[in-house]
Amino acid sequence: MARQQALSLQELDEIDSLWEAPGLRATLVSVFCAFGGWSLLLPVIPLAVIQHGGSDSLAGLSTGVFMAATVCTQACTPWAIRTLGFPPIMVFAALMLGLPALVYILDMSPVPLLLVAVLRGIGFGSVTVAEAALIAELVPPRLIGHSSAALGVSVGVSQLVGFPLGLWMYSTCGEGVVFAVAALYAVIGALCGAWIPSRRRGGQIGLSSSSSPSSSIDATASHSHGDSGINSRDSVDARSGIDEQNNAVTQGREDASAQSYTAATWKLAAVPGLAIGGIATGFAAFSTFLAPAAETIDVNVAGLISAAGLSVLGGCQMVGRVLAGRYASTTGEAGNLAVVGLVSGILGVVIAGAMIVAQPHGAMLCTLAFLATCVFGFGFGIVQNEALLMLFERLPRSKSTQASALWNMTFDTGTGLGAVLLGLVASALAYQGAFFSAALIIFVACAAVIGDRVVGKRRVMHARSAVQRIDIS
Repeated sequence: MARQQALSLQELDEIDSLWEAPGLRATLVSVFCAFGGWSLLLPVIPLAVIQHGGSDSLAGLSTGVFMAATVCTQACTPWAIRTLGFPPIMVFAALMLGLPALVYILDMSPVPLLLVAVLRGIGFGSVTVAEAALIAELVPPRLIGHSSAALGVSVGVSQLVGFPLGLWMYSTCGEGVVFAVAALYAVIGALCGAWIPSRRRGGQIGLSSSSSPSSSIDATASHSHGDSGINSRDSVDARSGIDEQNNAVTQGREDASAQSYTAATWKLAAVPGLAIGGIATGFAAFSTFLAPAAETIDVNVAGLISAAGLSVLGGCQMVGRVLAGRYASTTGEAGNLAVVGLVSGILGVVIAGAMIVAQPHGAMLCTLAFLATCVFGFGFGIVQNEALLMLFERLPRSKSTQASALWNMTFDTGTGLGAVLLGLVASALAYQGAFFSAALIIFVACAAVIGDRVVGKRRVMHARSAVQRIDIS
C-alpha cells in the first residue's frame, strides 16, 4: 500500500478544507481503532482477572501498571517521533496496544497479566502523544481547531461503541472473542498508521518548521491570548505582496522571536497542564466512585447508572470538544472557553456530591446522576480541547509533539493521582467528600486560568504592538 504524499508548508497553507490534508483521514481511523480496542478491553480485563481467580487488588494493579507504562512512554515519545517519524510510531503503537492481549486467551496469571499491561501501556502512551501531535502537523494552523474537533469525535465515538460492545461480547461470546476483536482493531489501526505521510518536501513532519519565524511568533502571540497563532501566519502571508515587504516582515519577526523565547517550556505549559490535570481529577471521581455511590443509595438502579453513566459522560465530552474546536477555529483564538469548561466541570461534580448527600431513589437518582455526568462531561470535553490548543499556541510548531506529550502526561497523571487522592478522601469523608474535593481542585485550576488570561494580556503587550507595526508597514 503506497503512502500518501506529504505537502510542503506552502502547499499546506493553501488547503481550504480539513479533509484535503493528506493523512488526516488515515490518522482519524487509526485513532478510532486504537481507542476502540482500548475501550473494548478496559472494562473486560478486570472482570476476566477476577473470573480466573485473581483478586480485586490484582485487577486494580493491572490498570495501575498500564497507566504507569503509559505516562513513562509519553515522556519518551516526542524523542521517538523526532528520530523515526510518525508512521513507525503509529504502527508500533497500534500493534502494541492490541496484539499482546491475545496472550490473555492462554494465560491470565499475574506475571503475564502485568507484562502484557506494560506492553499495552507502551502502545497507548505512544498513540496518545502521536495522534494529538499529528492533528497539528497535518493541517494548516487556521484549521487546527477543526482537526482537534474531528479527533474528539473519533475518540468519543470509539469509546461510545467500545465500552458497551466489550461488555456485551464478554457476556455473550466469551473473553476470547473480545481479545481477538481488539487484535483486529490493532491490525487495522497499524495499516492506517502506515498510510500517514512521513516527510514534507524539505523536511520531516514535526521538524520542518523549527526555524520558521512565523511559527515562533505564533507561540509569542499566545501569551496574550489575543490573535491566535491558529491564523496569524496566513494573514501575514496574504498581506505580503512583494519581496521587499516579505523580507521586512521576516526580519522583524525574527527580531521579535529572538526576544520572545526567554520563558522555559514548563512555564508556558503550566496553566494548560493545570487545567486538564485539574479537571481530570473530576473524571477520576466519576469513573471510580459514581457506581459504588449509586449502589449504596439504591441498588435497583445502580446497574443502569453503572452501565450508562460513563457512556453519557463520554457522549457529552465529545459534544463539548467538538463545539470548543469549532469555536476556536471561528475566532482564531484558543482558551476563550477554558473557564466555561472548568466551571461546568465544577458544577458536575458538585451535583454528584449533593446527590450522594440527598440520597434520592429511583428515577430521581438516575436523573441527577445523568445530569451530573452530562454537565461534567460537556465541560471536560471543552477543557480537553482548549488545553491542547493552548499548548499548541504557546509552543512553536516544531514542538507540537512535546505539547502533545505534556497534555497527555498531565491528563493521565491527574486521572491517576486523582483516583488515589480521592480514594483516601472517600475512605475518610465518604463518597460525597471525594466529589467535593474534586470540585475544590478544579476551582484552583479555574482560578489559575483566569489569572493567566489577565496577566498574559499584559505580558507581551509591547511585543505584539511591535509585530503589528511590522505587519502593516
